[in-house]
Amino acid sequence: MSEYAETILLGRSDTERYRMLVCDLPRRFHAASPDVRARCLADPPPLTSTRWDALLAAVAEHVAILHGCSIPSWCDEPERHLRIPWAPLSELSGGAPSSAWIDAPGAFVRHGVLIDPASLDARGGEREYGCLI
Repeated sequence: MSEYAETILLGRSDTERYRMLVCDLPRRFHAASPDVRARCLADPPPLTSTRWDALLAAVAEHVAILHGCSIPSWCDEPERHLRIPWAPLSELSGGAPSSAWIDAPGAFVRHGVLIDPASLDARGGEREYGCLI
């Protein structure tokens, strides 16, 4: 997870950040062994003091639930929740959130990050044809 926090800080663009967190992280998590998954979730990634911290925690919680892992305690840290909901994909495309974001997976809603659920497949990984952006 720490490398994804690094992507938040060093990513070239918000599109790259979104793609890495919503598409790459779940796909790699799905491909990992159960031992690697547990280690991946165990250590809290450093905070970046950006709203991307909430997205990273939401993705971690989402994949943990999908793969039968315990939700990491660091996902409950207040700094990883947004008071005002954020729809990063609509912001990146310059539009208003679509009604599809109402159906964002529960982990994302809990963290205040509204993503289009079509960004994720049933495994929580990257869709067959790639991420939506």
